Amino acid sequence: MSGWTARLLWKTLSPEQRRQVALSLWNDRHLDRMERAQALLPWLSARGIRVTYLEKLSRDKRAETMAAGGLPEETASQALRSFHLTERRELLGKFLDLLDIPNDDGLITEDFDTADLGEEKVSAAVAGLRESFSAADVDLYIRTLVATDRETWSVLSSHAGSPPT
Repeated sequence: MSGWTARLLWKTLSPEQRRQVALSLWNDRHLDRMERAQALLPWLSARGIRVTYLEKLSRDKRAETMAAGGLPEETASQALRSFHLTERRELLGKFLDLLDIPNDDGLITEDFDTADLGEEKVSAAVAGLRESFSAADVDLYIRTLVATDRETWSVLSSHAGSPPT
């Protein structure tokens, strides 16, 4: 079983990657104001920042502020999901297509059970991603799936690698 968490994955990102991931939280059109605030609440509470203050900053400044330190699990989890939904949709769609999971541009459209996916099919899908995308992008995506939805994507644990100790 993979030991990846969203918080740990966030810590492994470079400062520029953290800024890009944080910025995507603000650019994710799939999140409404309340969903974004709910994702940010643990971080805001830990830092003693009010939502109204943060909303007065530019999106870039918000992202820089978030990227400057660690994030609680809930905030890091939503930021990583938003990053993939806003910046890596092609990768998401390709992966789901390789697994024969119905999707619309990377968004799953029907219920599915990853228990029905065999290790051979999962390995082939990961290999297919590595042929089309950088290893770093594929690794981040797989680790994000495992870290943010371990129950659904535990089938990917063996492909996620081990977190740093």
